[in-house]
Amino acid sequence: MSDVSNLAAAAGGGNGDIFLYVVLGALVLMMFLGSRRAKKQQREAAAFRDSLEAGTEVMTGSGFFGTIVEVDGDRVTLASVDGTRSTWVRQAIAKVVEPVVEDDDATDTPGTTHDDGTAND
Repeated sequence: MSDVSNLAAAAGGGNGDIFLYVVLGALVLMMFLGSRRAKKQQREAAAFRDSLEAGTEVMTGSGFFGTIVEVDGDRVTLASVDGTRSTWVRQAIAKVVEPVVEDDDATDTPGTTHDDGTAND
């Protein structure tokens, strides 16, 4: 009987080992995919910051809006709406601000029709 119980214990331990390997393999896979995604985002951010040029309206990570006046190496000089200039590190620029496009529907007058024939009441 002891041979049977030893065989059963060995079989049960084997299933636990397989589960451990599956879990460890899944963790390694998630770490690998996560690091690839992070590296891709870093490359995209670097390409974005390398493309900054004078005349572009941008927003910094802290929410400051300004227009790029000068790019000098790792420093970017921004001009605010009132003309005040401030110098920022290139990495502080978060995004390019797209110009605001006015909606044609906001200027519609009642009683007119749209191109699709619907009334504007």
